[in-house]
Amino acid sequence: MTIQSITSLGVDVSKSSVTCHILSQYPLGGLKNYWQKSRNQASKLFPTFYSSPKAKSNQKSAFDFVDYLQENKPSVAIMEPTGNHYSRLWARILESLGIKILWVGHIELRRYRGGKNLPNKSDAADALAMAAYGLDQENYLETGVLNLRQFLMHRPEPIDQLRELVQQLEHLNRVQSPIINYTRQQLAWQFPEKAHSKTESTKPGNVPPLWGWLAQRETEVHPQSYKSITKIYQQSIAVQLGLEIDPVVRLHADWLCDIDLEEQRLEALLKPLVNDDQFQIYNQVFDQFNFGLRIRARLLSRIYPFEAFLTNGKQLIEREIREVKKKEVTREQGKSVVKFLPGDVKRVKRNRSRDAFKLRLGMGTVLEQSGDKLVEKGSGSSLCRMNFWQYVITKIEIDGRLPNNPIGEEIALYKAELKKNVDASGKQLLNGKHLQAKLGSKVANMLFRELSRAIATARS
Repeated sequence: MTIQSITSLGVDVSKSSVTCHILSQYPLGGLKNYWQKSRNQASKLFPTFYSSPKAKSNQKSAFDFVDYLQENKPSVAIMEPTGNHYSRLWARILESLGIKILWVGHIELRRYRGGKNLPNKSDAADALAMAAYGLDQENYLETGVLNLRQFLMHRPEPIDQLRELVQQLEHLNRVQSPIINYTRQQLAWQFPEKAHSKTESTKPGNVPPLWGWLAQRETEVHPQSYKSITKIYQQSIAVQLGLEIDPVVRLHADWLCDIDLEEQRLEALLKPLVNDDQFQIYNQVFDQFNFGLRIRARLLSRIYPFEAFLTNGKQLIEREIREVKKKEVTREQGKSVVKFLPGDVKRVKRNRSRDAFKLRLGMGTVLEQSGDKLVEKGSGSSLCRMNFWQYVITKIEIDGRLPNNPIGEEIALYKAELKKNVDASGKQLLNGKHLQAKLGSKVANMLFRELSRAIATARS
């Protein structure tokens, strides 16, 4: 696919619509100049199509989108992965017409749009940027062939299934949290002896004992657990005072039972996908960190194939001579505030492959202007960042839960070194989220290192 043969369609996906723009060649005079001339003809040059158009308006429908594609015959469509659900309908239409889809990462597109001086928060400008991205000579090889490394690599079917299942599990987890909180508040006076007790299902097909008992689903609870809770309730102070279990509490418990069974069903589907032979090397590395099923699935959905972060099978490491400014980082109201001071001219090394890897996992950072200060913020997948945070607080911060191997020893040593940082009064300098962020970043660096080694060994 050469630059002379491409008709590029930029598709900006919104919640219930897409905005499009089509180019057959890169605009002469640059994108900013082109945008200034064409933005006043938005309805014609940047048409918007709706999945559910309003009946009494002139909004174009998905069927009109099909007609638009058949009329203009684009050879490629450039899209941003803005949510699997929002883009799925439009991607399916493109695929059904035989139009190749190329995906551009969020960060890459934001930088590209900013570098071309196009406005932010504009669907039409985004569509233009994506259409131009597929025609920009910077994204082609010297032979004139499109450089597919400038786009997100195609994910195999199991990866898409993994991502879908993980998102469903995370949705169920978010749904049940407020239900559990409300139920426990009610139990504080209706059944105080069990209000804050831990309850988990231990056998597939069974529900958590407390929720099953409250929902009166005796056949789905282990008999001994059901009898034990019944006995505790009969001796409860609430019973002695004439306080009864509210029907609303029983309804909430019933919901929690259904959610737990659905989680079991999804995890049963997730497990064989994660353990697929093509992920064997990845799982061997994950074993060293003692990652659980869900975090493995989330990581695979973001980093597979690992070769996407390499250049010709090797890490992209750049070296340059430049002024290395002294960096002062302070914590203000829970945020890292960065200040740069004059420094020395040094030869520095940047591992671009590792930086891209960490950014994909939400463990990268960017500097943003806030007033007269530079604030360091996490960047990349917020869901992956949450997975790393959960790993830190459940496996690293609690003594004795790290794996008994060199990986666990390295993490434990790093944690000990961080906690040695104290001020003149002996107060620990790193605490809470700041400490957890450091540990999470360390785990991401180690994961990149171990995957690099494992995949290089597999090739040799």
